[in-house]
Amino acid sequence: MAKLRFLKISHFRGIKNFEQIFGDGITCIIGRGDSCKSTILDAIAYVFAPSWSIRLNDSDFYMCDTTSPIVIEGVVSDIPDELILKYSNHLRGITKDYQLVDDMESEEAHDALPALTIRLTIRKDLEPSWEVVSYNGVESSIIKATDRGKLNVFSVSEYTDRHFSLNKGNPLYSLYQQLNGNHIADDENRVLDVVREAKNAFDANIGNKFEDVINKIKSVASELGITLNEMKAMLDHKDIAISENKVSIHEDGIPFRLKGKGSKRLLSLAIQLALTHPSGVILIDEIEQGLEPDRVQHLVNRLSKYTDKQIVITTHSSNVIVEIPCTALYILRKGVSHLQHVDEEMQGCIRKNPEAFFARKIIVCEGATEIGFCRAINQFRIDLDKESAACKGIRFADGTGNGMIGYVTGFNSLLYPTALLCDSDCKDVNDRKQQFKQTGVEVIDCNENNSIEQQVFNDAPWNAVKELIQIVINKIEKDGYKTAEEAETIIFDSTNAFMQNKMEQTKDWYENESSELRLALGKAAKKKEWYKRQEYGELMGKCILTHYSKLANGSRLKSIIDMLSSWIDK
Repeated sequence: MAKLRFLKISHFRGIKNFEQIFGDGITCIIGRGDSCKSTILDAIAYVFAPSWSIRLNDSDFYMCDTTSPIVIEGVVSDIPDELILKYSNHLRGITKDYQLVDDMESEEAHDALPALTIRLTIRKDLEPSWEVVSYNGVESSIIKATDRGKLNVFSVSEYTDRHFSLNKGNPLYSLYQQLNGNHIADDENRVLDVVREAKNAFDANIGNKFEDVINKIKSVASELGITLNEMKAMLDHKDIAISENKVSIHEDGIPFRLKGKGSKRLLSLAIQLALTHPSGVILIDEIEQGLEPDRVQHLVNRLSKYTDKQIVITTHSSNVIVEIPCTALYILRKGVSHLQHVDEEMQGCIRKNPEAFFARKIIVCEGATEIGFCRAINQFRIDLDKESAACKGIRFADGTGNGMIGYVTGFNSLLYPTALLCDSDCKDVNDRKQQFKQTGVEVIDCNENNSIEQQVFNDAPWNAVKELIQIVINKIEKDGYKTAEEAETIIFDSTNAFMQNKMEQTKDWYENESSELRLALGKAAKKKEWYKRQEYGELMGKCILTHYSKLANGSRLKSIIDMLSSWIDK
């Protein structure tokens, strides 16, 4: 069975020009919004369509401009021997590194696989034309629908109901044909014999029920001079349009076309996987449709194992991409003429932050505290009637501490507008910040040597500091089943450990502001991980933003908030 090696699209729907090489195994295309993912799958399905009838209108032309024809070219290898013989003058070669060779007599073509280039052209009359083209001077040749059908390129789409019947051109019929070969005519005759037997049995039983009617008609007809001795009520042959194309798959007597969307898509896929053995091309648009997370994850995991087949899918689901090797993941952006491959180094980031890959812009946060802080800023903006991060297509990604350097580098290389929210107490990260800025990353960080906790306790109004301490008291009460007094003692001891001038624990030990106490609270918060969960990072952020108007102009904490909000608005 054929394998798609190269695809070229011109002036089709939202695509002006597009070119892409395709390898073996699974290819998963993602992209935000209307980035033309489905258009690519439709282009593949159309250029190899096993029928002369495809649905087209003026809106299928790029910018609805019918003066420029739609042209789709697909290069396929692993083609059936009969097609190699039939179109031998049009063969091209494709090397192991997927380079095309036009002259099969050249030295370059020595180890190249034979390939055919099929071109679909649609002009303003909306009449599609398919041809096998050659780049060695040989005139193009029309390719029949039956020959295109032998390439076995099938789609799992919204219109899967027909996949469960034996209509010619359907996957089930192709599988039936593949497994039965020369016996198809005999099988079709058997179907007709069964229908004839059923008709005879029906006729034998139905006659008695219409006997009175028939006798009445015969009597009146006799008066009119018509003799009808053998008049009977029987089924009319013309109304028995039953042949093999009326045979369809049922379960418990119920046609499978009446099943749920997920079950129908899975069975359609099962038929096509059986059909494309040992190889072939299957197209699945929005693979997650109709499937629960566990079912779609199992499905994708299994499909990833079919390295001998070629499966091209699209998805909007994070449940899908966590199960796919990142080497099979490609990003499509509106107006870009090719797919962008995701490097293997991003595998950990995909597992940790799959949703980020569907975003338009990404803020890489050093850890859970920073994510919570960003969530608080987002809610603060919403309360002020500003656009939310979701509205702007922004995702907060967890940098997991040391992983953030790789995440920032990876997202930036994949052309995501990227910002980094981080501490300034790690030398490795500090050493990379200037490089990040030079490559377009927005670096939003604390003052030198400060963690975000330290920055907050340094710059927050003292009333906010007291509220922050209360948040931790409540946390310890909740998590450690302590009383409020016990929780406060734990906080006091953790803070006092960083005080040069040791304190005595009193009821008002944190009532009075001092720079030394601010410093000690910041260090204790960092070491004891007071806010190292998203929910507590968010509570910390909400507390600060409640006192936003009292933050000193020029303070680093206010700058961090303002820079984040401004970047969201970009």
